[in-house]
Amino acid sequence: MKQKSINKKISRITQDTLIVGIDVAKRTHWIRMMDFRGIDLIKPFKINNTMDGIKMLEEKIKSVKEENKLNKVVLGMEPSGHYWKVLAWQMKISKEIDYLVGVNPYHVKKSKEFDDNSPGKSDRKDAGVIARLIRDGRYFDIYLPEDIYGELRVITTTREQLVNKRKNAKNMVISVMDEYFPEYEKIYKNIFSEGSIKLLKTHPFPKEIIEVGIEKIEKVLKESTNGKDWRNRAQKIYEAAKKSIGVREGQKSAKIKLRMLLEEIEFLTSQIEELEKEMEKLVEETEEGEYIKSVPGIGAIMTAIILGEVGDISRFKSWKEIRKLAGLNLYEISSGEHKGKTRITKRGRPLLRKIIYLMAQTTLKHNHEIRKKYEQLRRREKNPLKVVQALIAIGLKMIRIVFKLAKSKIKYEPEKVYV
Repeated sequence: MKQKSINKKISRITQDTLIVGIDVAKRTHWIRMMDFRGIDLIKPFKINNTMDGIKMLEEKIKSVKEENKLNKVVLGMEPSGHYWKVLAWQMKISKEIDYLVGVNPYHVKKSKEFDDNSPGKSDRKDAGVIARLIRDGRYFDIYLPEDIYGELRVITTTREQLVNKRKNAKNMVISVMDEYFPEYEKIYKNIFSEGSIKLLKTHPFPKEIIEVGIEKIEKVLKESTNGKDWRNRAQKIYEAAKKSIGVREGQKSAKIKLRMLLEEIEFLTSQIEELEKEMEKLVEETEEGEYIKSVPGIGAIMTAIILGEVGDISRFKSWKEIRKLAGLNLYEISSGEHKGKTRITKRGRPLLRKIIYLMAQTTLKHNHEIRKKYEQLRRREKNPLKVVQALIAIGLKMIRIVFKLAKSKIKYEPEKVYV
């Protein structure tokens, strides 16, 4: 299957093909133009990342095509970071480009020594490496999501960035409490509950808690939470404070730090909620959204992330292409009589991989058929799967289901899960 894919890509490169390799940077791009043999047709040159620079590139491509009587252009670059996106969009709408492709940055790094037996790097050299990888079929078609899928890609990426920022802030709060009041986590398993946050903002450390007393702590808890065990909780906090081994120095500054972190968490949470409302609206505008959401356990946010990462599902011929996009395709390292373990490649979109794993976890809680499938995988007589293995297998099952529903435009039917 892999060889067929490479052969198909190589077949695009004929005697009539101009290969353009570009090493992208923030302000200046280096260009190499080669024929199907890998021979430079023009001296390497650079362009500015401006409209004039892009027009110059198009004119060069046109003149080299005419001079060498070529009729097809394959243009490629490394799609890493974010600098490449501007040029890629401009090249996508250019009339001079037939195929817009990308090469794996890892392949570029490993291929640098082929020409000069040196690991040295230069933008000019990298552009040539990119062009030769294209010649050998070591490339992939660049997909730039448009319209609603473009909106979903941006908003889901933004949400993930905010979620990670909030996670980092929470970890910093935990580290502060581990330092100044390590016993606190035994009282509050979730230190980010409403009552806990209120206490952390007002009287977070043992010294203050002892000074204000049990009644004050109880009052703080009573004002911020619903329940009837305020007195009992306040008593536990007070007793833990009296026996605490936490650091006693720098508490004033640590309290300021703690307050700022909690405010940051609240602010990030409000931003995430705002984005999620917009994501729900965007999902309603998609054709596939209603079919994907018909699966118990898959809500609007999860659907938005799937579509944001995958884009237009109709462009795929098989669910296996989505699996590969996520980096969940399998590989093994075997040699001679040695047969290695089968693992997932993790060469793909990390957020898509993450959401597929989360999709497996949530559907187990809300979907009876998927839960039954999971139990079968865990308890089968031959080769029973471990928890993580079974979750990945369920995630792959969910990819197949989502792909089928979106592609066929049908809603979820429980009895077909076992087919």
